[in-house]
Amino acid sequence: MSLARRLAHRADAGEPKKKKLRKPPLRKPPLRNKAARTRPTGQEGFVRDAVDVPVGARQRRPAAVAKDLAGLELPTAPALADALADLAVMPRAGLDPEVPAVMIDLETTGLMGQSGALVCVVGAAWHVAPDCLHFEQWSLHRVGAEGAMLADIDATLRDRVGPRTSFVSFNGASFDLPLLRRRMIRHAIYRATEDPLRAPHVDLLHPARRLWRDRGPDCRLGTLEARQLAMHREGDVGGAEVVELLWRWLEEPDEAAAADLAKVQRHNRIDVLSLTALAHTMHRRLADPVDDVERLRAARHHHRLERMPAAVALLEPLLARLARSTTPGKGWETPVGAGLLAAEIERRAGRHDLAARYWAQVCRRVPGHPEAHEALAKHLEHKARAPAAALAVASASVTPCERRVARLRKKVADGPVPPVVEVVSTWAQPRV
Repeated sequence: MSLARRLAHRADAGEPKKKKLRKPPLRKPPLRNKAARTRPTGQEGFVRDAVDVPVGARQRRPAAVAKDLAGLELPTAPALADALADLAVMPRAGLDPEVPAVMIDLETTGLMGQSGALVCVVGAAWHVAPDCLHFEQWSLHRVGAEGAMLADIDATLRDRVGPRTSFVSFNGASFDLPLLRRRMIRHAIYRATEDPLRAPHVDLLHPARRLWRDRGPDCRLGTLEARQLAMHREGDVGGAEVVELLWRWLEEPDEAAAADLAKVQRHNRIDVLSLTALAHTMHRRLADPVDDVERLRAARHHHRLERMPAAVALLEPLLARLARSTTPGKGWETPVGAGLLAAEIERRAGRHDLAARYWAQVCRRVPGHPEAHEALAKHLEHKARAPAAALAVASASVTPCERRVARLRKKVADGPVPPVVEVVSTWAQPRV
């Protein structure tokens, strides 16, 4: 049966009444000895594994992760707390420097939140010491045990996550945590009116896109690991393949399927543990960008999070270049972007003359720039009360606002209109 048909057939796979998945294949008798080796002991229907991982790149690590994380330095608990505080808006009290976050990732039988998708493998990691991460992984061995596994996960997370501990994920805001909530509500672990897993959440996909979009083939976690962490996964499985392997394991848990499950578990383990290194790398790059493009993007990140002093400090070298440039030329995108962002910061702070200075510098660097001409014209008309100068600037835009130009012409009447170059040069200088 194809994967699509299986997904449609099991639209509500969480129901215990779906006995079919637990039946052995009809073409041969059940292999009780093999099944016993692949199923958990007891009646739980899931297995929970744990391993401690030292954060230092040169420290000896358990065999389960030694090859996958070779040479990768993971942040200490205080360093991770600092990194996450830089990447997202955190609670006023700040993150707990001892347990700042729980990194989490799910592997399921459906992609992008498909209805009826089962949560099959869940990995979570948190610091148990400043220089040691504790990783736990739950693996489903029987469809009917999903509720019991999720209840165990919930109990574990409740002991670790509090108002000063954040969840950290990659694309978890739109997939992992919503699906985990839905399945917990489906199994009556929570009521529909409750909000399971209430805690701050840092989805690393969003700051990664702000910093590194179009600087690689995509912003997938594996791509960022290779390009930003110099970490390469050998023999990893893809997302679509994970779905197929999990269905195979649940339908016929023989030795071959157990080997497939191990691949999925390894994939999940790397996903979780690499999140800490990725967060720490983004934190460093926000403070010390590698080039002007990344510098501007880092400033925009801080501006988005309402951290204006940090944004302005990053913009200073770019603004100095913009101020020195008195003639049009190539390579204008980055300093012009910095000027527009600085102008917006100053305008929101009520420093309108300084904002006008940056707009004028952009107009001087890129004559006719629509956004800068429009903003400077507004300032000259409404703040500086200089309609003639505003008319000169508004008319010189490559996309002039016809209503603004017509209104300014009425205000100026037959009065003189100064050359736009003169207006721009005047306002581009510091105001006395």
